[in-house]
Amino acid sequence: MLQKCPRTRTDTLARRQSGAILPGINLDRGSGATLARQLEDQLRDVILAGTLAGGSKLPSSRTLAGELGVSRPTVTEALDRLAAEGFLDMRPGAGTFVAGTLPRHLPQGTTQGAARPALAPTPVGVANVSGFGGRLQALDADIDAHESRPFLPNSPAYDQFPFALWQQCMTRQAQKGHRAQMGYADPQGHLPLRRAIADYLALHRGDHCSAEQIVITPGAHAAFMLAAQVLSEPGDQILFEDPGPFIARNLFLSLGRRLLGVPVDAEGMDFAAALAANPDARMAFVMPSRQHPLGRTLSPARRQGLLDWAEASGGWIVEDDYDSEFRYAGRPLPSMHSVDRAGRVIYVGTFSKALFPALRIGYLLLPPGLVELFRNAVALIFRCAPLPSQAALAEFIAEGHFATHLRHMRQVYAERRDLFVAAAEQAGAGLYHADRSESGMNAMVWLPQGLDDRMIAERAVAAGVHGYALSDYCMIPPARPGLLLGFAGVARHQFAPGMQALARVVAGAQA
Repeated sequence: MLQKCPRTRTDTLARRQSGAILPGINLDRGSGATLARQLEDQLRDVILAGTLAGGSKLPSSRTLAGELGVSRPTVTEALDRLAAEGFLDMRPGAGTFVAGTLPRHLPQGTTQGAARPALAPTPVGVANVSGFGGRLQALDADIDAHESRPFLPNSPAYDQFPFALWQQCMTRQAQKGHRAQMGYADPQGHLPLRRAIADYLALHRGDHCSAEQIVITPGAHAAFMLAAQVLSEPGDQILFEDPGPFIARNLFLSLGRRLLGVPVDAEGMDFAAALAANPDARMAFVMPSRQHPLGRTLSPARRQGLLDWAEASGGWIVEDDYDSEFRYAGRPLPSMHSVDRAGRVIYVGTFSKALFPALRIGYLLLPPGLVELFRNAVALIFRCAPLPSQAALAEFIAEGHFATHLRHMRQVYAERRDLFVAAAEQAGAGLYHADRSESGMNAMVWLPQGLDDRMIAERAVAAGVHGYALSDYCMIPPARPGLLLGFAGVARHQFAPGMQALARVVAGAQA
């Protein structure tokens, strides 16, 4: 969902403030950055802070050049870049305006105050918020995407979940009447659950770890936040797959981290050039088993290369293993943590995809030396994940229900994947092409060159197909437009009409 630009001040007010045409613009000729780049960055910050409202008209390039004491080509270069990024709307004969909606993605290198002080955000009704608060206003959290809708990525098949068995586990835990379950839990997590997770990881991920290495968190995103806060500082550089998950990306940006967009090819994250150019990178965020959204797998050679970098540099690897349970041929791939000999991998797991998102239970598998530190962090920031849910999940796993559920869901999702591909091939012939995913819950649908995938996504939603544009996952524009669609939560009767609706949308955009 595109983030609405806060309607706070008119351009008239902006011109009056401090006697300047635009507030807060201060160009430094002694800086290593060009004047055009400085103007671009500072104008972007003004827009993101809400100081210039959506729809505000900017002064002419000639007027801006005179006010700022720079050449007109310098101004036009900055404005053209911001227009290309989606922050400005240039209307021939009318002028240049702040876009009514801000792009979901941020351009590569945007740090939101990591390299320079952030402008103080002053939206209507909110005064004197922190830099973190200001960044939150500009970053998309996709808070309405939890609803079950046809073709929504990462939506489990709720119709296949064994609610009766889960309810029995919850009821039995409640009937035990333990007073201990009514208070705060161990911040590290319920010990029976940690033991169950350790057994599961040994059997299914080839990772023979101890329950003492596991810290339970209220979801995977809480784990990402803890990893960033404990192991890096604001302004530190983090390698991030491009395209990559935009909610995790925006989480790191909200914390003031600088993201280095790393391209993804057939072998996964191609990080060699990024590391050579940025030797001080502090962390790498990677999805080696199934990259999101492209579905690629990090090759063995690159896995080892990333491990070698972390060991030599003292960097950290955050391994997001969000849906490795759903592999339709062969066994799940070993985790990077399982082959880490230097203790540099932070493994993050979740039950949101395997069970249901509202459970809000994730976990960290940590090097032994970090466990107490992360335990303290959980205690200070979250206190603990809900104990009744932890206890019920521990029983659900121990009784074999989790393993049975996963086997069943692999069969269901493989069948729905086949139905999705068949429906896409039939309806989309000559219009679009759907990848045949060998794992996971989603697949990329590739659109004809020249189409705006964000526009296609908006029109598809109106037609009942709730996917995401590939551009939303990118820090730089993708080489080819595409949509990410989920097939796991789609009923059998919805595939054909959904893909036909998408075909009509694409055909209409080409007309």
